[in-house]
Amino acid sequence: MERNAYRAQLARLPIKNPTPEDMAAMCPHLTREGAVKAFKAEHCVACPPLRIRGGFQIVSCSEEWVEQIVRDGVVTGTKNHPATLDWAYSGRTPASYVYEWPHGDVFIPYVHMDRAMKFAEDNWGEELILDTWVSAVECIIQDPTDLINDQYHRDDPRTKAVLGMALNRDTNAVNSDHSKPESALYDEIIAEMTLDHMVWSELKGGRGGGSRYNCAHCGAGLGLSSCSGCGHSFRDNQLRSGWSTPLSKKMVAFLREHGHVFAIDPEIAWTKEQARWEKAVKEYEELLGQRQAP
Repeated sequence: MERNAYRAQLARLPIKNPTPEDMAAMCPHLTREGAVKAFKAEHCVACPPLRIRGGFQIVSCSEEWVEQIVRDGVVTGTKNHPATLDWAYSGRTPASYVYEWPHGDVFIPYVHMDRAMKFAEDNWGEELILDTWVSAVECIIQDPTDLINDQYHRDDPRTKAVLGMALNRDTNAVNSDHSKPESALYDEIIAEMTLDHMVWSELKGGRGGGSRYNCAHCGAGLGLSSCSGCGHSFRDNQLRSGWSTPLSKKMVAFLREHGHVFAIDPEIAWTKEQARWEKAVKEYEELLGQRQAP
């Protein structure tokens, strides 16, 4: 089996009222009978990793249950929830880290995880890597020209993509480094990028990670209630911390490679960032000169 073929099976999740064949498809490292037995007995079963050697995906199987509908303290009816096969999250073993420096992981053994890791190694081992990076961050790409208004949202920019990145440097150190524009600093430390949420879960490991918000329209950083580049405004939903750093050149190239189209060339955002950085450097040098003057 190829990795892409297995990823296509995982893309079928969630599956309601799963058959034994569905369970077996999620567990190519087990027999049909073994997969059914594992899900029935353990509910959460380790499945082959997609990117990290020494890691695994976890698929869960919930049993059918009936919910009572209560209004004003009175049971008015019931709602049936069918048995469901679904993706849960990814897990790691200490062996997934090349330096064996865990980053907040809680190493829990799952049934058949050794078989799952061996299956991936045997079938797509050349595509697996060990974790060598320091931190992980995701860029949530939202379009302030496409606002969502429904019963759950009011003037919220629509999320177009979530770009997960493994970085060879701590993000706090990058934020404090003013030797170059910040987007250029990020380009120097990107180890891995993905738009696949299952792969992203593997890349993060036990790291909490952090979120940055950028504009899908022009690539600039999203502030609390407007884009720092194209200026389109939206409601502050209390989720964004706000920043003006644009997507880096590598990030933009990766997004374009995967089909994203920017309405405004991100080159404009990079030019503005360069100008801000040059201004800040000049002001700092002038201040330093004043302090050193007799």
